[in-house]
Amino acid sequence: MKQTESNRVTILLYGMVVLSLILTWRILSVPSNNSSMQTISTTQLSTSTATSVKNIEDIFAPYQMLVHTSSSTFITQNETVVGQANDFLAKWKMSSPRFESVYSDELFRELVLELNKVEIKFPASILLGLISRYFENLSEDMYGETISRILIPTDKSESIYLVDDHNKHVYTARRPETAMDDLVAIYMENKNSFALADAFGFENGIKFLPRDSFELKRIVYLVEKQPNSFFINELFDDTTELRDDSSEFYTAYSDNISKLQIHKETGILSYLRNSLDQVESSSYQQIRDSFHALKFIDTWTRVTYFNGYDEESGEITYYRYMNGYPIMNSSDRGLIRITMSNTRPVEIQYPTEVIQTPLEDREELVVLPSGVDVIDRLTKAGYLFNDIQSVRVGYGWKSSEESSRIAELTPAWYVKMNDTWRTVDAWLKSLEEGENVGL
Repeated sequence: MKQTESNRVTILLYGMVVLSLILTWRILSVPSNNSSMQTISTTQLSTSTATSVKNIEDIFAPYQMLVHTSSSTFITQNETVVGQANDFLAKWKMSSPRFESVYSDELFRELVLELNKVEIKFPASILLGLISRYFENLSEDMYGETISRILIPTDKSESIYLVDDHNKHVYTARRPETAMDDLVAIYMENKNSFALADAFGFENGIKFLPRDSFELKRIVYLVEKQPNSFFINELFDDTTELRDDSSEFYTAYSDNISKLQIHKETGILSYLRNSLDQVESSSYQQIRDSFHALKFIDTWTRVTYFNGYDEESGEITYYRYMNGYPIMNSSDRGLIRITMSNTRPVEIQYPTEVIQTPLEDREELVVLPSGVDVIDRLTKAGYLFNDIQSVRVGYGWKSSEESSRIAELTPAWYVKMNDTWRTVDAWLKSLEEGENVGL
């Protein structure tokens, strides 16, 4: 009996020794976040749990729904409402889109301002191929055509208009036999989410802005981000030969092909990769490839929308959204830039910080002025209306003075002049300080 008990004690002691050795090896083999990483572990993080997987119909989607009645226009950017309109179009299925004409500025304006229709607006010109789900058998030769609005007249005998604010191209499409009652019902059932709006003609297109002042929440969130090793494993083919090029302001790694750096204060990631073999691909393919590249690194759990493609540089942009509005501040906390080559990203700018847990007790309502008041304030200060390229509401991201892990997101009006987005207050301040604003 004593011999059996002694054997059990011996086995238990051996087990404890083995466990201790395993724990010691684990601690020594996995460096802390403060370690200087000369040789990077090749252990891969699980993309399915680390990233927020998005579908193509969520990224390449509208952000506004407008209802033009016989006398007024109503607008919403409510994510749920616009999402319902997005789903409706995917089920409804337009057909036979064809190019009609390039409209003059005057004719284009008249078309957009026509009443008695429902309008679906995208953040930027979007390729038809990226919204092919809206069509019944969209021909591939139409994939490269771009639009920024879908105009659906309530008169069943009229065609649907697909128009692009940038180049004034106008296409028409046939409506299905099914009535658009469900689309109208989205408006009727959510009238409280719509605001009365007025049209303004800016350089970058016609914008419908709220006629009255309105309220949006100023929100506060805890901030998180993936460890640097996550991005290293996703963006480098071989992590065993990386050089640590970190400095006072940047965490940086490189090899003979690529360079990655992350700003220590803002968390903005910059990635460059040499591409020796240039293979031409269509804009449609480049944008599709950028979407798949983004899926592997993106940890933003809220809405992200495609925001444009630059034909000259090949740069593709996306914006993160909060409560239906883009994150707009100057430090680019909401902007993603990707350039593709041979199905791979060769340049990325990506904000690694993401909001995670809301601090609801710190929320407060902010009253924003009407669109007309914003324009009046700028013109009375000395700006010319013709200098205004565009206007929109967005959220500014600011790290709390209390902690860098707390983000304060405050809604404000943003105005684009000289190809630069700033808040109204920032533009007025620059005028007071005598900056050259191109007037």
